[in-house]
Amino acid sequence: MQRFLCAILASFSLLASSRTTVATSNPVVAWPFAPPAQIAPPPVRAADKIRNGLDAFILARLEAKRLSLAPEATPHTLVRRLYLDLIGLPPTPAEVEAFVQDADPKAWERLVDRLLSDSRYGERWARFWLDLARYADTAGYEGDPDLPHAWRYRDYVIDAFNQDKPYDRFILEQIAGDELEEIMGAGDLPEPKPEQTVALTFLRLAPFTEPRGDASRHEMLSEVTATVSSVFLGLTVGCAQCHDHKYERIPTKDFYRMKAFFATVQIPRPLPGDGFQIGGPLSADFFRPGEREWAAKLTAQRQAELQAAHAALAELEKQETAGKKANPKIELTPDQRSQQIDWKTRARLAQMDITRLQPVAMSLRHSYGPPYEPGVPETRVLTRGEWDKPGEVVEPGFLSCVTGNQTPAVIRLDPFKRWPTRSRRSTLAHWIASKENPLTARVMVNRLWAWHFGRGLVATPSDFGKLSGGPSHPELLDWLARRFHESNWSVKAMHRLILNSATWRQTSQWNDTASAAIDPENTLLWRYPRRRLEAEAVRDSVLAVSGRLNPQSFGLPIFPPLPDGVAESVKWNESNWATQTGPEGRKRSIYIYQQRSLTMPMMQTFDAVVCDASRDRRQHSVTPLQALAMYNGGFVSEEARQFAARLRLEAGNSPNAQIDMAFRIALGRSPAPAEAQRLRSLIESSAPDEGLAALCRVLLNSSEFISLE
Repeated sequence: MQRFLCAILASFSLLASSRTTVATSNPVVAWPFAPPAQIAPPPVRAADKIRNGLDAFILARLEAKRLSLAPEATPHTLVRRLYLDLIGLPPTPAEVEAFVQDADPKAWERLVDRLLSDSRYGERWARFWLDLARYADTAGYEGDPDLPHAWRYRDYVIDAFNQDKPYDRFILEQIAGDELEEIMGAGDLPEPKPEQTVALTFLRLAPFTEPRGDASRHEMLSEVTATVSSVFLGLTVGCAQCHDHKYERIPTKDFYRMKAFFATVQIPRPLPGDGFQIGGPLSADFFRPGEREWAAKLTAQRQAELQAAHAALAELEKQETAGKKANPKIELTPDQRSQQIDWKTRARLAQMDITRLQPVAMSLRHSYGPPYEPGVPETRVLTRGEWDKPGEVVEPGFLSCVTGNQTPAVIRLDPFKRWPTRSRRSTLAHWIASKENPLTARVMVNRLWAWHFGRGLVATPSDFGKLSGGPSHPELLDWLARRFHESNWSVKAMHRLILNSATWRQTSQWNDTASAAIDPENTLLWRYPRRRLEAEAVRDSVLAVSGRLNPQSFGLPIFPPLPDGVAESVKWNESNWATQTGPEGRKRSIYIYQQRSLTMPMMQTFDAVVCDASRDRRQHSVTPLQALAMYNGGFVSEEARQFAARLRLEAGNSPNAQIDMAFRIALGRSPAPAEAQRLRSLIESSAPDEGLAALCRVLLNSSEFISLE
């Protein structure tokens, strides 16, 4: 697949020559390989519109086109936008009114800080990172086997965002978590902390099929090299695997010099009985507060369920044996037989959870080296990327387009040189996470910008090369990168900077024909870019307004009910989908089991697919299936009825009160008189128990409900 994509890109090489690069003050090193410039916010004419330095860069570009920022959105719009943007859920009516009525000039800043401290923030923003990490709970390919311990990495990422783990540390743990402890003596190697072992799951999340010896190892390490490069450096290094990169100054030799950092990776052997041979786990004790006790309690429950299933199966077998003794020709009835399949399924799923709850992680380590394991393997450039056509020998080294040379990297070994296979990945990780690296901070702040505005300053967040077209606001990107450094890599500090800006607080309802004519794509941000919510936020918002969202955080993956046709197709086979119809199936969408061969239809309809490769952007399609899922789908229909029941409880029997409450819960505002009149007519013209549910369905189907306004 990698070679195929590279070939497609190569066919468009003429296009690359027509692209322009962004000039920098350095005449030798071009963007993005020059260090972020030390830039002050530019002067602007309408200085009264500026809330922080970010706005000056945006407004200066607008004023150069004789444009300006749009007016600020209304308080009702802003508070709803902030909740959906930061935590992925709509505010309650009480939360909206508390902000709208707060006259303190610092009310907005306080609200931003409060939501950044809310644990739901991590659940929202971890999902974006999991797309980059190609997260899934199964390995893909034929059989799509379960990855029983991947969920611990998902929880690690949620924690990292909630705790505002410095981004440089976040990088180190995911690339080299097992190599961060210093070796101070001649004794045994220090054990990595459990959290760091879990973090290393990042390197193992690619789809994996049954091993084919050296070919599979080459494919695995090549995928890791390409993913690390695109996620953290924003460069398509993987395109240099078979030939020199067609657009960037990345020779094939550089791909294999980068790959050499991963040459000593050791994956645990598969567990006994693992027919898929996808590799085993490493020990990683539970480290989150209360997690060990939770795991022990749930394990005991699943073991009891497993024993009950075995007892039921034994009884069914006993009855079958007795029946055959009485009549040798007797056959099981369809209803006995279905019970047998049901109990076998329950036993299998209970055992899967017991396995998931073991204190281990889907991780890896460096080889221990001689005399215990093989030493550092030789890395060669592979002719045309074919594993069995070795060429020139190369040493680990950083990208020459960044460093300006192909000098081998200095691997900092332990003082006694006992572990020559250790520290390769930590050397790479420290280089990536260095403030001297011109790419790392730029790439991350651009991702944050894209996740807040729907489009990055560089439109292709994982490709800062020539095909990106360069940044729309290069000076702003450099200014943000330096602020990121100065904040000690605090992601929350960058959120505050963006969310407190006048740029983010603009209205999206600004019909300025002059601005639209000059900048129809809103690249210069002359208004807030209205866009549809991601699939996870759509589902979570529906559950939130119905009052049935389960707020429980962390833990094992969940299995919400599937549509009838899909549910029947997986019911009696070896599917891992253990449907949960109770509250446990109504947790937030980030906890849904990510099965590569089975995406929940509603989620897929809104462009959420389980990743086979790192995914830097979600599509935002508009299709008839979305309307059908929201209007006729079983999930929304049921939650509309539950929403109606909530309104009867909280608003009483008055249609006017019900309509007002419904709008304030779902849309964060009261209805306009015309809206109230039309919906009152809908209630009055419907059957007694159907009118209010119909009103709820109308609101859930409104564009306003599923949009960031």
